[in-house]
Amino acid sequence: MEPLSNTINKKVRSSVEKLGFENTLKIFGGNKDIIRRAYQDNSSSFLNQFNNLKPVIKDDKIYYVDENNKPLFYYYRDENDEYYYINYDRIWSFFDRVFRYEYTEIQELIKIWLGETYNLKKLEPFGVLMSQYSWERPII
Repeated sequence: MEPLSNTINKKVRSSVEKLGFENTLKIFGGNKDIIRRAYQDNSSSFLNQFNNLKPVIKDDKIYYVDENNKPLFYYYRDENDEYYYINYDRIWSFFDRVFRYEYTEIQELIKIWLGETYNLKKLEPFGVLMSQYSWERPII
């Protein structure tokens, strides 16, 4: 697979960050190769766009939300829970559908990111495909 020019890489990455992975995929007619090539040097750099999420405590959960207060991941405050629940559509599916990573590869990549970015190290990431409404509803 040939690398894209730096200019094209930047435009594709910018599109993914501004419009989201799914919308960018639609723009390119479902061609995952263009997106894969833009991130081939470092697939985990996709997560950088989510490095400034803010934690919001609501009921028994701690959500990490974007600038529109939409959740990207959450975990239960209960010490017995074992997982961080990751938004499948906006985060997990990128690694699943574009790079075809195995479940455990995605889990490890996200676990490293959560640990380095948010100092969250105790639980395991788990990709959750919930109803569109659940992930798209602002928390506050």
